Order: sequence, then C-alpha cells, then structure tokens
Amino acid sequence: MVALVLLGFGGAFTRVAPAPEWDEKFTVGNSIHVWLNRPPSPIPKGRYVMVNPVLGAVRDLPPHTSNMMTAQERRRVLLQDIDIVIDGGANCGQYAKWMRECGFRGTIVSFEPALETFAVLSEVARDDDDWYCRQEALGSEDGHATLNLTRTSLGSSIFRRTGLHAHIWPKDVDTGTETVPVRSLRSLWEELGCDGKRVFLKLDVEGAELSVLEGAGPVLGRVALLELELPLVALHHDAPTLTEMLNFLAERGFSTVALEQNHSGDEVTGQMLMIDGIFRSSANSS
Repeated sequence: MVALVLLGFGGAFTRVAPAPEWDEKFTVGNSIHVWLNRPPSPIPKGRYVMVNPVLGAVRDLPPHTSNMMTAQERRRVLLQDIDIVIDGGANCGQYAKWMRECGFRGTIVSFEPALETFAVLSEVARDDDDWYCRQEALGSEDGHATLNLTRTSLGSSIFRRTGLHAHIWPKDVDTGTETVPVRSLRSLWEELGCDGKRVFLKLDVEGAELSVLEGAGPVLGRVALLELELPLVALHHDAPTLTEMLNFLAERGFSTVALEQNHSGDEVTGQMLMIDGIFRSSANSS
C-alpha cells in the first residue's frame, strides 16, 4: 500500500468517506491531502510526496507498550535448550523455584554460602531430584572469604553495604560475619558436569558478580547465557559499577539479550537501583 500526498488546500484533520475514485482520503492541517491505495484519476495538479500509509494508525499508539514480554515469558524462551542452570547467590531458593515455574526441567545447581540460609535452601530443594545445593560462594579463586551478614540475608555480601543500601532497606541491619568457602567456576566446571552442556549462569551475589566472572577464566566463553544483577547506584563499597560490568562482558563477546527492572526503586527520588541483565555468548550461540 502507498499513499499520495497533495500539498495545497485542505482544512482541519478530518477523515473523508471513500469516494469511487480512491480508497481513502485524509485532509491534514491546511495544506495536505492524502489518498491511500489509489489516488484520484485524473490526479489534481499540485506538488506530491509519498508517505507511509500506516502513520495514521501510529499516531494513535499509546506512549508505552502494553503488550511487553514478561520476565517469565522470556525465561521460557531462553531456557528451551539449556541443560544446566547454575544459581549463584541462591539465598532460600527463590530463583530456582521460579525456574521450575518457567518450565525448566533440567539440572539446577544452587550456591549459597551462609550457614543458616543454606539450611533453608536445602529443605526447599529436598524433593527436587535434579536440584543440587552447595554451601559455597562463587568467586575469583578457590579459598575462603568473610561474608558480611544481614538480618534478612538478602543483603549479605563480601562487600560492606553503603549508606544508600541502609537507607533503602533500613530493617536489613548488619548481624555479623561468617567465614565461608569459595570456589571458582573454572575449578568447578568439570565437577558440575558442564562440559558439552548448554549452561545458564545466574549471579545475584550482591556486588561480587565481576569476581565470579573473572574466576571463570576460559570456561566463561562456554556459558551460553548469563543473568546478572547489575547496580545502577552504589549499594556496596568497592563493588564494580554498571559500566565496568558491561565493558567486561562486551570485551568477552557477550551481547545483551534483555535488561529488566529488578526493584521498585527509591520512592522518594524515583531512582532505579538495579536491573537484571541477560547476556548471550557469541562463542556459544545456537
């Protein structure tokens, strides 16, 4: 379908019923006549331009799309050919349970280093024969680290919380520290049975995401999909910034699949705090 526009004459924007000579006509402003499909015959004298005939429909679109793909719908698509989900920073198993709700029936390996939180995670996963739990943190090297604990466990991190974190979550107070075992992905890869498998790596490790990726070394390129919690503001002291994270991924051949809002944000300033980023490895693309 094409449109023929005659510049000259006209009135206010009106829609004129189709006449026998043409399919549809619009009169725009004070100077433009638009015929859709077929212009009148003979064509009136004047100056003509071709325009896209769908602009009339586009004009009435809402400012925000209402039929966006949901996070669950996106995971259903992305998980179709995944064999193993590595769930770094599992907490009480919320993400792994959601993976099952998204239709994933493969192997899940959850990592949660904090003793009390791991006990809850193990109980939640008990009846799922293909969900394995490990009381370890993921990091850059095998060894041990000091985990700063918080009351709800959601803010527990190897990094100290900033004042902004305390302001947004005032009840999630510090409750002490705990020494936890740390494993790198490069030392775990074969142990987890990842060789020859399509792996989805999810990391929600409160600022330590870059350390985990660095610890993957050469096996990072074998990860099919990454999902990372990414900060837009400083929530932990000395934690990498969003720019540092994105640059690291781009340098290693990861392209962005989606960026999704993770938290409602600061209700006073309107500042979004963090997002979930999903990235695809160019070295391991289907």
